[in-house]
Amino acid sequence: MSRPMEAHANPHANYKVSFESVVLYIPDLMILENNEWYNDKILSIIGEYLMIRIADRKVHVFMPPETEMIRHAKGEEEVDMYFSMLEVHLKPVVAFIVNNNEDVTRANGGTHWSLLVFDRKTDDFYHFDSANNYNHAAAEALVEKTRWLVGQKDGTRKLISAKCLQQENGKDCGVYVANFLHALCEHQNVEDIGKMERIVLPRQAWRDLILSFGSFGDF
Repeated sequence: MSRPMEAHANPHANYKVSFESVVLYIPDLMILENNEWYNDKILSIIGEYLMIRIADRKVHVFMPPETEMIRHAKGEEEVDMYFSMLEVHLKPVVAFIVNNNEDVTRANGGTHWSLLVFDRKTDDFYHFDSANNYNHAAAEALVEKTRWLVGQKDGTRKLISAKCLQQENGKDCGVYVANFLHALCEHQNVEDIGKMERIVLPRQAWRDLILSFGSFGDF
C-alpha cells in the first residue's frame, strides 16, 4: 500500500475545496490529480458528502480522525465521553473508515483503508477490506471500543469479515472504501456492499465531485 508523494507547488495557492467541516488544499488535491493513495482528508470529505447528501444522515459515518481517536482511546468510557452526544445508538447503520495507523502523533499515517459497519438489524459488525483482511486487527480493536457507543445488544458477537471486491494494486484502497460507503449510503443496506461486482465510481468520478466544491478566495 504505497504512500502519496509530496505534491508540487501550485500557482493557484489560494484555491481550496470545502464541504461541511472538511477543507482540502492544493497538496490534498494533487493526490487526486496524480492518482495517489487517498489521505484522511479526501476520505473525510467523501464520507461527509455521502452521509449528508446520499444517506440523508440515516447512516452515521465516523471519519478517519474520529475513528483513530476511538481506536486509540483508553476504553469505552473515554469513547462515550467524546462521542455519546452523537446518539449513534439510534441510527440503523453506523460506519467507520478504518486505517491501520499505530502512531497517533503521525499525520496521514498508516498504509491501508477499510470499512467497518455496524448493522442494527443483525446486531453485528461487518468488516469490508479490499486487501484480503489486511486491517482485521485494527477493525477488531475498533469493535471492542464501540460496542457500547453503537448500542450493540450482544457484546460477545464476533466481528464478521465480509466478502467484498478486492483491489488490484497497492494504492486504491481509498477508492474501494469510497465505493463501499456509497453502496451502503444509497439504501442503508449492508448487504449491498457484498453484492458489488465492480467499482462503479472510479477515481475520476470522485475527483470531479470533490472539485465541484472548490473556490478561490482568501482563507
